[in-house]
Order: sequence, then structure tokens, then C-alpha cells
Amino acid sequence: MYRIGLHKTFDPFGGPMNGQTARLELVRSILETCQIEQVIETGTYHGTTTEWFSQFGFPVFSAEFHPRWASFSKYRMANRSNVHIENSDSIHALERWSRDSDIVSRRTLFYLDAHWGEHLPLRQELELISRKFNSWIAVIDDFNVPGDDGYGFDNYGAGRVLNMDYIRQCKINNAAIFFPNVSSKWETGAKRGSVVLVSGEDLAAKCRALPLLKLTPR
Repeated sequence: MYRIGLHKTFDPFGGPMNGQTARLELVRSILETCQIEQVIETGTYHGTTTEWFSQFGFPVFSAEFHPRWASFSKYRMANRSNVHIENSDSIHALERWSRDSDIVSRRTLFYLDAHWGEHLPLRQELELISRKFNSWIAVIDDFNVPGDDGYGFDNYGAGRVLNMDYIRQCKINNAAIFFPNVSSKWETGAKRGSVVLVSGEDLAAKCRALPLLKLTPR
């Protein structure tokens, strides 16, 4: 299907990052302004967002639990030497990558999208990232955007809603919290919400200068 160009089949969400052009521009501005040196993605699925990240030339590490999707994405990325896809759950992959001194030393953007159905490793992902990685920004997909009901988000029941209360329960070290500064009215594609967590004052200061982000009190 990939080779014959049936894009709606292997890009079921309309393109990278759910087909959301404001999200894409927001993440691109973070990559540039914060001089990101690598991306780590959890939840490769068909590799659509992975492929978008790969075009910037830095290393891209991605973890996909489902064997079929991991195999498909590895085939799709076969000619991109900077992409490394693991067929693994996100926690084990992050633990392995965190033992590599070169990986943990780079300024990293994490794109966290491994939550699906009853599988919700997000709290473990964030706490591991906070403990193990030196300089990082985490973009979380499917997150509630306060004050804008047009953005969709994941709700898996009590204590498992992707919202600010969920973040407050995570043991992460004083990360600054930003939300999109674009109304859902002007977003395209699936209109899924997101949140951006930023470690360290240096990166937080750079993100405060970005017009597509707004700082939110914890």
C-alpha cells in the first residue's frame, strides 16, 4: 500500500501530527528556536510523524509496541539512516536509550503518543524522562487544552484523563507548562489538543518567546 501511494490507508489521520498545521508549525518553531539535537517519539504507528521529523536531519528514535506497525514503519524509513525504530513498549525503550550517554546529553524533543485504549504509560514516561535526560521538551498529544473545548483529548476514566490534574500527579522536576496559543477554530485536521512541558529555565525562556505557545501556571 505504501509503495503504490494509497496515502489515506497508511496516513489514516490525515498526515503528520493528525494533519494539524498549527501543531506542525508550533513544533517546527520549537525545534529551531531551542536548537533541538534529536527527537524521541513514543507511539510510531505508521511512521507518518516519524517521517516528518526525519527530514530535519537529526537522530530520530521511535518506539512502537505493535509488531506489525513497527515492521511497516521500519520499511517506510529504510532509506533514512537517521531514524531508529524499536518494536518495544515505550518504557523499556526509554530505559534503554537513557543508558546511552550520547543520547541523554543531547537537547531532546519528546513526542509522546503511545497512549491508546487502556494502555496509558504517560506518567511513567514523564517521570523517567525527568530523572534520566539532561535537557528536554515533551510534546504530549491528545491533551485537554483549558478553555478551548474544540480540541479533543483522551479520557480513560477517573485519574486517567489527560489534563492538568494528571500532570500535577506526575513526579517531574519543575517543568514549565505551555499550551497552544492557537484557537481550535484555526487548527486543521483532527484538532487534538496538546501540552508542552519544558525542563530548565534556559529552554523555558526560549519557549516563552514563541508566539504559538502560552505559559500556564502549575
